[in-house]
Amino acid sequence: MSDDAVVSETVLAAIIDQVTASMARFANLAVDVRGTPPTFAAEGLRTTWPTSRRERPPRLLLPWRVPITEIESVVESGVALDPDADFRLTTGSILLRLVADAPAPWAIGKIVVEYRAGWTLPDEAPADLAAAAAEQARYVALAAGRDPGVRSYTTPDLEQVSFNVPGGNSIGSSGLLIQVETALAPYRHFSV
Repeated sequence: MSDDAVVSETVLAAIIDQVTASMARFANLAVDVRGTPPTFAAEGLRTTWPTSRRERPPRLLLPWRVPITEIESVVESGVALDPDADFRLTTGSILLRLVADAPAPWAIGKIVVEYRAGWTLPDEAPADLAAAAAEQARYVALAAGRDPGVRSYTTPDLEQVSFNVPGGNSIGSSGLLIQVETALAPYRHFSV
């Protein structure tokens, strides 16, 4: 393999990392307490709710990650809960507390949830996300070495230049291509 091929693979890997980080930020995926950048990749997570002074509702929202693939453990006030009997993961990353198969308030004590979220990339990523990432990476790679704001340049009679601007008709306000933002819409989390 030539040095040029290694450099281009390195540059492409950096572009892919930049693109997927931008996509995760646009989707508003949760950042951990250490500030680790959000990702769509598979990872083990832990969420802790400290002791509360007030009764909690039956539904707790897990910090947004796509998708939550497994709840490994739930410990409420020092007691390990039984899946399906004591809790259930429902649509929208909501952990529902159950008592006698009916929704019940969570205890005021500390709650610790360990779970897995994300996909093994690139193989398990949904086709729409993979295609969006590839399209954005292609755009970034083709724009390398030139003004990324220039969309087209014509010289026939004199000169005509059109520009890409965030919030315009080809680049969204996030800096991602409009079609990439559209593909991310189903995975986007809006804070409540």
